[in-house]
Amino acid sequence: MNPSHRRPSLKINAISNWATLVVNIIVGLLLTPFIIKHLGKPGYGIWTLVGSFVGYYGLLNLGVRPAIMRYIARYAGQGDERSLNETASVAMVMFCCTGVLVVAASFFLAGPLAQFFEVEPKHFDDFRYVVWIIGLTTGLGFPAHVFGAILHAHERFVVTNCVVVFTTLVRVGLTVYLLLSGEGLLGVALSVFSSQVIGFGANFLLCKYLMPQVHIRLAFAKLRVLRKLIIYGGVATVVSVADIMRGNLDSLVIGKWVSLSMVGIYGIAVIIKGYVVKLVVTGMGVLTPRFAALDGTGKQAEARQLLLKSLFVSSFLSFGGFMMAIVFGGHFIDLWVGKDFADAVTVLYILSISSAFAVSQNPAIGFMYALNKHYLYAIATVIEAIVNLILSILLVSKYGIVGVALGTMIPMLIVKILVMPVYVSKIAGIGMLEYLKPMLLPFIVALVMTLTAYYTGIITQDTPAMGYLICAGMIVGIVYVSACFLVVWKYNPTFIMSLVPGRRVAG
Repeated sequence: MNPSHRRPSLKINAISNWATLVVNIIVGLLLTPFIIKHLGKPGYGIWTLVGSFVGYYGLLNLGVRPAIMRYIARYAGQGDERSLNETASVAMVMFCCTGVLVVAASFFLAGPLAQFFEVEPKHFDDFRYVVWIIGLTTGLGFPAHVFGAILHAHERFVVTNCVVVFTTLVRVGLTVYLLLSGEGLLGVALSVFSSQVIGFGANFLLCKYLMPQVHIRLAFAKLRVLRKLIIYGGVATVVSVADIMRGNLDSLVIGKWVSLSMVGIYGIAVIIKGYVVKLVVTGMGVLTPRFAALDGTGKQAEARQLLLKSLFVSSFLSFGGFMMAIVFGGHFIDLWVGKDFADAVTVLYILSISSAFAVSQNPAIGFMYALNKHYLYAIATVIEAIVNLILSILLVSKYGIVGVALGTMIPMLIVKILVMPVYVSKIAGIGMLEYLKPMLLPFIVALVMTLTAYYTGIITQDTPAMGYLICAGMIVGIVYVSACFLVVWKYNPTFIMSLVPGRRVAG
């Protein structure tokens, strides 16, 4: 990408990400009860557990994917095609080797894992087969990541999102067909594998068509480039280790010390929390390549301005989304999957509180990665994950899945409230109050509305009909949006206008 070329719109890219997220949310809301109905709680617990274990395969990329994103975006901004091709070629060689390792590990570990989690004999073979299929799917996904990273580094989010939507619909169709055909867990796993194959081929063709200047060749794979990616990616891997521990160890702790059924119940709360997290991450994910390009071309002041603006948007979405999850989450779970999953409600409340503060600062993570300043953040995240694991094991015997949720919440709040603002404001060259200011208003509005909902009985009342719940959610959402934007409009109307797609307002 020549630096003089006009970059794709961040707003359009973000909107395309959110449109894809809406499709995924609708699919998840409709498909999850269908899967639970056909697999039962033990079967769904196995599916959740396998997904948690396979998530650890992400450690094998050694953090290279964020390294690809950073360096390709920088080289594209600088017009350095040679370095770009060397980076892409090294990544492809490395990820192909990793994919083979993942497939082999899945075949060897499937049986021992089934024994470790004491899977019932009637589910033993299904467990092993699902681990094999998902391992093969994940192994294929590693080289596919390279093509996706190239497209994202060039900010081609719209076309990649079209691929995601298409493969999602394919997966849904296959899942429904195979479950109705009585294939059970194997059917769900095969549908995921089929959609991965289609996505791999589509991203490969898009790279060939949209990025003809990108050439992946074994001859371009240079040892010096590999060293650079591994040095950068080593720190990113540390963060990935912590994130995977945080995201997957909860299910493993519950599966080992409680039951597989409770893994599924905990997983329902995680799904709802994950939708709100994705609401922010999918929108803010378009920022990382832009931060890298701005830093690579010496536009640090513009990068700082973009960081502050995006912090308001991410906080607005995060605090508002988790406010809605707390206010209506209990009623929604009751209507969505039934009263058998009522234990997930308290877990959802706890995870929502901690995640709101973490996700509101998501743009800062992309900023750190783009500037190669994520070292201290990596250390803090690892400490958080270790404390998370220790607390979860200590609390699970007394409080069950609620104790596991508390073990996740406590260290996350400490790191995200006390550590991260200090560090990011320092590397960005701004005051900490200036860093926190964009997040303050959405937090206050969300807190006031949550307390109001509690004291007026909206949270504690009997579950209403779905239609009433949707209308109430829309009203609460409109009030939240109006309160935030009216206050900001009063003090900074130019900022509000700059958020409108297609508007370029000077600052």
